[in-house]
Amino acid sequence: MLAIALTATALLLAAVGATAWLTSPSGGRLDPRVAARVRAGGGHRVALDRVAPILRQAVVATEDERFYRHHGIDLIGVLRAIPYDLAHLSLAQGGSTITEQLAKILYLGGNDHTPWRKLQDAALALKLENRYSKEDVLAGYLNSAYFGHGAYGIWAASERYFGIRPSRLALAQATLLAGLIQAPSADDPLVHPDAARERQVAVLRSLVRDGVVTGDEAAAALAQPLPLRDARPLPPLRGVNFAPGPAFIWWELVAGMIVLIGGIAALLTVRRLHRGRAALRAAAAIAAIAIVVLGAALAFRSFRAA
Repeated sequence: MLAIALTATALLLAAVGATAWLTSPSGGRLDPRVAARVRAGGGHRVALDRVAPILRQAVVATEDERFYRHHGIDLIGVLRAIPYDLAHLSLAQGGSTITEQLAKILYLGGNDHTPWRKLQDAALALKLENRYSKEDVLAGYLNSAYFGHGAYGIWAASERYFGIRPSRLALAQATLLAGLIQAPSADDPLVHPDAARERQVAVLRSLVRDGVVTGDEAAAALAQPLPLRDARPLPPLRGVNFAPGPAFIWWELVAGMIVLIGGIAALLTVRRLHRGRAALRAAAAIAAIAIVVLGAALAFRSFRAA
């Protein structure tokens, strides 16, 4: 019975995945789509080598730290996001990669808020990574992302907030802009300077974590006022601790192991059942499998993201 339930689950997942692959866009014509979005926003397209390396590093460290190690889908990120999404009945932390975000922006009309759209998003990300290099994907993303105040793409964002070209962005400027992508309205430095600084701290922590900059360099980026175009400078921020957090979140690890063990026990119990309707036994087995997956994901989430 357990084998039947596992086989049925695998076949269902395969059928859903195949359908998402067949119904998602092909992923072609990336350059024309990027160009059209940039033109619509009144900006200019910028080659990747004309963007300051620190901005590129800041975006990768913050939005998709395993960007150069996955093939469009970050399975580690997905596993870490499962407990949060289930607890909040949302897809807010779906583990989206830069490639998936690019797919959503350019091919799915900015909409991946349903489970089906998420699946299409993932399928499209695989297609994009089969067609284009990492550099092409990152360039497309930086030229397509929205940074607030009508700034579509990194050229418009650099000009809007600092009055300079992307190639001239320094650490403080680059980390502020990288932090805007996730929530350009909530972290708007012109309206919510404190929130913008807080988000900038998170970006700097990611860079320190990945060894791109030192803690002293990150602290220096915050220690001086940050001038903004047509607005008051952001005030300096001092005394920030950039040390990495604990390797484990112990309560999540313990909770995950408890759920995992409970799911395994349920699976073993279902396997020993010989009476009752086959459909009910299969449903019980699938539910137990879901509990095992949730427990494993919760335990996995307890580990530091890096």
